[in-house]
Amino acid sequence: MQPIRTFIAIELNDALHRALADVQARLKRDTVARAIRWVAPENIHITLKFLGDVDAARIPALERAIAQVCNDFAPFTLTIGGAGAFPNMRKPNVIWVGARGQVDVAARLAEHIDAACATFGFAREERAFTPHLTLGRVKRDASPSERQRIGALIEAARIGDVGELRVERVAVMKSDLTPEGSVYTRLAECVLRRRTEDG
Repeated sequence: MQPIRTFIAIELNDALHRALADVQARLKRDTVARAIRWVAPENIHITLKFLGDVDAARIPALERAIAQVCNDFAPFTLTIGGAGAFPNMRKPNVIWVGARGQVDVAARLAEHIDAACATFGFAREERAFTPHLTLGRVKRDASPSERQRIGALIEAARIGDVGELRVERVAVMKSDLTPEGSVYTRLAECVLRRRTEDG
């Protein structure tokens, strides 16, 4: 059986996908936007943990472990907005929109998922979790001056809040790499089950 390229994510609602498509459209008006490979709006999500190739036989046990983590979390809300770049605006490689609000809960959720995955032998994350939504990746052959222009474009765009995201579930996702880009398939949904009123 082929291994499954797997990641764990928070999916977005349709309104946010549309809002992020509008943000991309605004940025694409600048000619330097040609130096960016844009993520299809329907594929934009918040990655909690990227696992890479996973033996298909291990997926059900992994799904159960993630569901167990989700049982201990109540739904929470993030406000999506503001834009930036990794590693920085002077030499951008990844262009993103950020999140604020209950980011501490999102970080704790990511940490618990990371710990659960570690029991299956997956390496722990070295960097602290920063919730973000990738809009695009700067092409490898982009020149230093193009990168500077992209950074300036993001700063000048002054992207504010684009919407709210009520996080009620986490998805275990499969990623298929095709010449046209990545195709994502949801393998499982794990519901955040803890109710705030019962502690």
